[in-house]
Amino acid sequence: MSALPASVLEAKLKLGIIQTSLDPFAAWAASSAIPKISQCEEERAITEIRAHFAAFHQEKPPPDIIVLPELAVPTGFEGKLKTMAAKMESVVIAGFDYRADVQPGHVHNDALMIVPKRWRGKTIGAKTIARRIGKTYPAPAEKAKLDAIPCSFVEDPAVWLIDGGAIGTFGVMVCYDFLDLERITMYRGRVQHLFILALNQDATSFRHVAEAVARMVFCNVIICNCGYFGGSLAVSPYRLPEHRTIYNHAGAKLATSQIIELPVGDLSLHQSKSPTNDDGKTFKSLPPGYTFSVELFEHSAKIEK
Repeated sequence: MSALPASVLEAKLKLGIIQTSLDPFAAWAASSAIPKISQCEEERAITEIRAHFAAFHQEKPPPDIIVLPELAVPTGFEGKLKTMAAKMESVVIAGFDYRADVQPGHVHNDALMIVPKRWRGKTIGAKTIARRIGKTYPAPAEKAKLDAIPCSFVEDPAVWLIDGGAIGTFGVMVCYDFLDLERITMYRGRVQHLFILALNQDATSFRHVAEAVARMVFCNVIICNCGYFGGSLAVSPYRLPEHRTIYNHAGAKLATSQIIELPVGDLSLHQSKSPTNDDGKTFKSLPPGYTFSVELFEHSAKIEK
């Protein structure tokens, strides 16, 4: 659970979701030694990101966290995005374009978590810092495209657990890693939020997985997908079906941004089975094995001899 007691967590996390409209079929030039966003798509991406941040600047107080999709931000824009995060006083978690490895012909697919020196109204550090959160598993289509260049994907086996203080503990995954059952199990009972940065054509399947993970890990699940395919959403394990989908943006080739609020304090109290004001009527029951587990034994049998 969060490093802070559930009783002192904030009621809500204020989240900004930016869904850019980068065209994945036109963005990466096959002739490059390593994949790199084309000049045209890079300029469009930067224009959209600036516009969405400008819109968020009108919000007082600003979002606690802002998320952008997988591979959405050109590598050359890193310094400017850090400046924008510092000016906004928001943590930014963004998918960046492929990063060249020290070994020629090898690339990383990273998210960058930017933490400004001032956040949520107070100074938390001497300067703005950034941490890379790498992708472990390339999607089959992604691997095939990289192999065709040819270029090798560098796997990052780390699983990040991030203490957000009063807004809860959260994990960050890059697209295909969301389907890794071992990773999902590691987050169970330890987070209030899971952020997935995606560039995923099958948005429907990810929506179904998000709904299942929200119930089994028992946390808020947020998918920020590329706007070319759409399907960004946020779900929470509320008891009433009409409350579970907090945000859902469907439709292809659309750039959009939205600020939403996610439950934190009451969710954490429910996770810890502490008393709540509504006697457990807000959220679903905790899943089996969440608070205690029974040792299971494997049995095998044959129908026929």
